[in-house]
Amino acid sequence: MSNNTTYPPSCLKNISVVSDLEDHGGQEGPYSFVASFVSAVFIAIFSPVAVTGNALILAAIWKKTFSRTPFHILLSGLLFTDLCTGLIAQPVNVASILLYTLNAKQAINRPLLYVTFETVADASATYFIAITLLLLTFMSVERWLHMSRRSLITARRGYVIALVVVLIPTPMTVLRSLETINPGSIGSTYNATIIAMILICFLTTFIAYFNVIRIIRSHQLQVQGNVTSQHFGQPAINFAKYKKSVITILYMLALFSFSFFPFVISVGVYIHVGLNSETSVALSFSLVLLFLSSSLNPCLYIWKMNDIRGGVKKLLCSKS
Repeated sequence: MSNNTTYPPSCLKNISVVSDLEDHGGQEGPYSFVASFVSAVFIAIFSPVAVTGNALILAAIWKKTFSRTPFHILLSGLLFTDLCTGLIAQPVNVASILLYTLNAKQAINRPLLYVTFETVADASATYFIAITLLLLTFMSVERWLHMSRRSLITARRGYVIALVVVLIPTPMTVLRSLETINPGSIGSTYNATIIAMILICFLTTFIAYFNVIRIIRSHQLQVQGNVTSQHFGQPAINFAKYKKSVITILYMLALFSFSFFPFVISVGVYIHVGLNSETSVALSFSLVLLFLSSSLNPCLYIWKMNDIRGGVKKLLCSKS
């Protein structure tokens, strides 16, 4: 079996089932088999939770149950991405895992059915995760520009940003699909693209939040010193409100990192250490974490955002 050094979500199926068959004379490794099956069960449970939660908040935003701002356009993009993750990526990954675990011997020959499910699973997960990371980065930059008064996002700009975010991951998704169909063909190119995007996004987010903290600190010093604002004639910024929104985005980024990096680390360990039962189990359960944020994000929005919480309450009351 070729050593695929990329990190698609469904690579755990090749590692935990097919490799165990090859290394143990056709007998499934018990721990990796159980881990793969359990991960599929958890992902299947998370899927309807992600769809319901994100759809509910999207409905609350776009039915105007509260005053909608341009910022909600970017948030809606994130909600729609998580909705598609629960509706498409998670069910396809579950089906792909179960196809491998239930008929692992046939999976060694990579028949068309398995390759198709694996390709769709890899491509969809890669695409939606990339969009999530890009949206979080743009939201961080938007808060920085807004609080520094350099640029106020408009509805039109929000739609343009959403369009750009949708298009950026397309080449990466194509590379992922080609690598899944023909393992080892362009793995290094795909890895380099993924690493570059992760570094750029997190570096940009760090710079944005560094500047946001400076702005908030400067504002606090002005308030304490009773200094007149230097931005005479410009509308006042509600720093308490935007500080809270910045903290909320930090929570969102922290949740994404908690879900995303365990899988990256698990695959990195597999690449350097090789196949064993521990890496197989780690990959299986880190895949569960990878999809967990799509289900937990709606809870975070309702908890941290008063307008979202009030909008959902109004929506539910109107339905009752």
